Amino acid sequence: MALTVMTYNVGNGLAAPERLARLLRALGADLVGLQELAAPQADVLATELRSLYPCQVLVPGGFAGKGLLSRYPITSHEQLALYPARPDLRAVVDVDGVALGVVVAHPPPPRLVGRRVAFDAASLAQLDALARVAVAHAPSVLLGDLNMTPRHPVHARLRAAGLADAFAVAGRGRGWTLPRRLGHARFQHRLQGLPLRPVARVDYIFYTRGLEATAAWLGDDGGSDHLPVLARLELAHA
Repeated sequence: MALTVMTYNVGNGLAAPERLARLLRALGADLVGLQELAAPQADVLATELRSLYPCQVLVPGGFAGKGLLSRYPITSHEQLALYPARPDLRAVVDVDGVALGVVVAHPPPPRLVGRRVAFDAASLAQLDALARVAVAHAPSVLLGDLNMTPRHPVHARLRAAGLADAFAVAGRGRGWTLPRRLGHARFQHRLQGLPLRPVARVDYIFYTRGLEATAAWLGDDGGSDHLPVLARLELAHA
């Protein structure tokens, strides 16, 4: 069976709640993983999208906020304390009898380490742990803003661990998602909201064995500094 999956960094409030709800309704994915979910966004999604997504796990928290919206029953969920003060979200979704693992993740961005910009040791350990969690509970999807481009060595590490990049497999074009506009930073008030042309692909739908990507694409602008990514995945029944 085919399943449409989506990941979206909603910008810690940059995507206005009502606009975000309209976009999600229009895109109509079966599963939606959200990063940087703020409380006002979560409040609107919980009420406005309840009929479309009767199963929801919303853990707002600004840059650390996560969410999962599902048309299918969420049978369990937990927060994964893999990095201090930035818990990731893991859930199991019952897709017509198949237990699908879903991980929604957002490691912190690389930082200046010595003379170069790189992930710190804790972030690298987090990314490796996320891959292990996803692969150990196949079939699974890992959805998130992973703060790296496909050329980063960690991308190769995730693939070597048993994860496939849906956009690399089935997408067209560059798939650039960032920056659609300036995020939360100082001295940007005159440019806030101005649309920009993204120049990097940092948002991913990874999947394990038991799934196969047949299409992947970018969604419309919802007001965040990122663009959403969607993929159609074929799920094999046991």
